[in-house]
Amino acid sequence: MATTHHSGGLEETLHLEGFGESLKGRRAYIVAKSPRQAQRLLRSRLTLLDGEVAHRGRKVLVVQGPNAAPKWLAGLGWDAAFHVRDATDLKLAATVIQHSGRPTRVVWTGQDPAPSVLSMLSRLEGVSVLGLGVAAPTGADWQAIFWCHEAEQVDVEPAITLRMGTAGTNGLRAVLKELRGSEVGLVWSSIEEADKRGGLYWYDPREGAVEDSLNLVEAAETLRAVADYVVGGGHALGRG
Repeated sequence: MATTHHSGGLEETLHLEGFGESLKGRRAYIVAKSPRQAQRLLRSRLTLLDGEVAHRGRKVLVVQGPNAAPKWLAGLGWDAAFHVRDATDLKLAATVIQHSGRPTRVVWTGQDPAPSVLSMLSRLEGVSVLGLGVAAPTGADWQAIFWCHEAEQVDVEPAITLRMGTAGTNGLRAVLKELRGSEVGLVWSSIEEADKRGGLYWYDPREGAVEDSLNLVEAAETLRAVADYVVGGGHALGRG
């Protein structure tokens, strides 16, 4: 994907490749400013990660802060879930994660984990961490950050500047406009990068999403047909 922008009378073309690195054993963060975005992005990344480990091991949810997990998140089939409100809760969650069956997928939301906690998680073999929040994290231990296609420059630029310097934001406005039009999101990643500052990529938030495999119109028609069949005593589907 290429985007052209103008700077000081010069024309420069930025080339973004599709993000193709595995999140297995990595620490990735999902930025979502609305529940709709959060559901879509988390489900898609978690589905892909589940597939990479063949649905083995354990899935752990950690919600840190005063608010409990929303219903959509609480209902995703966790092997363990923790509402962390104090140091005791945090210690219990960390202990379970440390001793859970591998591979382990951890989703951490509410408040971001403290640097010491994230550092501890990064040292655990076979543990993948997906953070979820309304703003990009500042911690250096995150290896990838995903934004939705609706992300604004003001939401993205500070995080990119922090990691890549001001050079990383050249042409960012044009890039985000093109990504928005294509309904694909932006990724910053340091995974397998030769440059320690990382790089920018695009990704399809629909990849791995459960709803992609379900046509809601067809499903509704099928359910109506089944209902008519039951009410009609078995005659609604053309059986005489």
